[in-house]
Amino acid sequence: MTGKGVALQGALAVVGLAAAYLTWQRQPELQAGEVFVLDITKNDLQKIRFDDEDAKTWAELQLDSDDNGSFVALRLSEREAPEAKKPASAPTPSKPTPERVVRGSDAAQTLYQRFAPLRATRALGVLDATKLKDLGLAATKKHITVVTRSGRRVFAIAPAPLGGTDPYLRDQTDGRVFVIPRSILSDFQAAATSLVEHHLHGFRLEDADRVSMAAGSAKQEYRVARAGDGRGVEIASTHAPDKPDPAARAWHERAFGLWPSESLGKGEMPIEGEPQTRLRLDYFARGRSLGWLTVAEASVSPGQSVSSTSPAPKKTFYARSESTLGWVKLSGDTDSLLTEGVKLVGGKP
Repeated sequence: MTGKGVALQGALAVVGLAAAYLTWQRQPELQAGEVFVLDITKNDLQKIRFDDEDAKTWAELQLDSDDNGSFVALRLSEREAPEAKKPASAPTPSKPTPERVVRGSDAAQTLYQRFAPLRATRALGVLDATKLKDLGLAATKKHITVVTRSGRRVFAIAPAPLGGTDPYLRDQTDGRVFVIPRSILSDFQAAATSLVEHHLHGFRLEDADRVSMAAGSAKQEYRVARAGDGRGVEIASTHAPDKPDPAARAWHERAFGLWPSESLGKGEMPIEGEPQTRLRLDYFARGRSLGWLTVAEASVSPGQSVSSTSPAPKKTFYARSESTLGWVKLSGDTDSLLTEGVKLVGGKP
């Protein structure tokens, strides 16, 4: 091939790559009846903030990254502690949930992507004061701020009036009003639950071929293989790889399915102080690290007295993994699960 031909091929390759990049940046074209509220690309979008003055809360979505790649980070405002009836002798009320940054869930990722570009199911144009009042936009205390590379746009948002289904959005810059999908508002309003990542791992147990366990100085390794009868996986000690251990498999399936009751923010310390690591698991596939899990036990809560005559204080357990930005509080029967795990490793319960 001549130099001219090589140059032509190179130019065509560059054009193809540019087209692929632009296709990735831009969402599919508008559906019938849809209009753009914000005609921006993923690369333009920097942050989305939802303010709810009625609930006295706010939530922010922003792209972030760590050793495992990029993700949507969710920043949540401080929230008041839930009110509950307490006896007169009860201690001071629990502290409010502090402002925190956590990893966003798949729902957070989807919500973030919906703003690049942001579509509306209908455009109503600029409405008069009476109509704005009828739609709830005149006095709404809910707003969405979208920060892009070229600046920021603020939108007032109001739930659908009685008999309606979808909320209304008003561009504070030019006064245009739109009808947008209901899930945008409902997801933001439930951000503290629906937009927080609760899964401790982004892979499946059957994706691993080896798991290493450590409890103090004691260590144990297990081989993981897909079960031939469709029952998930078979797990066996590497010392006896041809002898599947049903008890070990049952334990690892429970440990893999641990579910947090609360996710603390990045850099946030549990109220009891730094938890003490009791067990660590590392997952591998073909020699490559897939992820890890640390289960730790918290000390006695501050101000909680312990005496020889009082019952033993309830234990509190926390965990961290490759998918968490900080400690997560564990629910369920973690105590017995941890005891069984330590025994599997050969350590002291």
